[in-house]
Amino acid sequence: MRSGVHFPITSGSHTLLPNEQQRILIWGDSSLINVAEQWLRSHHYTHILLPPQNVHSGTNHEAALTLAVELQAQFVVLLEQEELKTGALIESHCGPRFNISVTVRGLSLVSRETVFRGSAHYPHCVDRHKEVIENLTCQVLATAWGFRPSGQLEIPSSLACTSGQIPLSTTR
Repeated sequence: MRSGVHFPITSGSHTLLPNEQQRILIWGDSSLINVAEQWLRSHHYTHILLPPQNVHSGTNHEAALTLAVELQAQFVVLLEQEELKTGALIESHCGPRFNISVTVRGLSLVSRETVFRGSAHYPHCVDRHKEVIENLTCQVLATAWGFRPSGQLEIPSSLACTSGQIPLSTTR
């Protein structure tokens, strides 16, 4: 790893992924939905469904499933972000910064089972920036889809929106 740059730690796997023609509902906070939509479109998924503007999606998974059935989606991509003040791998207390993680879970509407999942976080506490959330979201999707292996790896990959690196000044 280059000095002064920290890469996210990811884990993820899948047993089934949507094909490019299947209808996918993205559910989560709006910042996560926007990045996931861009990521999916850049990977040639064309039937992306979003919650209506007046619906606060958040973590209400039952509402996501209900909407997915109404919209005749075959998959639901559930995205969640967690911001803690403690528990980063290298720093136990974050002070003014945060231990931020992003998780994804994919549900098949046919089986009603989780068919892909992933998580991504940095080893240090970080400032809450849009770029951090975007990097983690892209990395978690790339890992769940199998475009990058799990772990903390220096992978400059066009298959994840960015390499996911952040300068040391953002983490310390």
